[in-house]
Amino acid sequence: MDPHDLRAAILKIQDHLSDNDRKRLHFFLGRDVPRRIRHDPTLVGTINLIESFLDQDKINEQDVSLLTNAFEKVQCIDAMRILREHMKQVQKNGHT
Repeated sequence: MDPHDLRAAILKIQDHLSDNDRKRLHFFLGRDVPRRIRHDPTLVGTINLIESFLDQDKINEQDVSLLTNAFEKVQCIDAMRILREHMKQVQKNGHT
């Protein structure tokens, strides 16, 4: 699987998030990110939030459970579905 597939899935998710979805996500994950990211629920701020989890290796190509669980808790069903599909592809290609 291409190492950019996770980032492509994350960008696809951005198209499905409303401003309120982003605010809820930032609030939910706020304890785990720097304050400057926590208080920026814009598109760029949300990408920075997710990138911060990539940098900390809290999410990676083989494990996006933290992000999937967060989207489930804040009821972003489309985002959760996209991540689950991504993980099915990873598992199908033997990268578990």
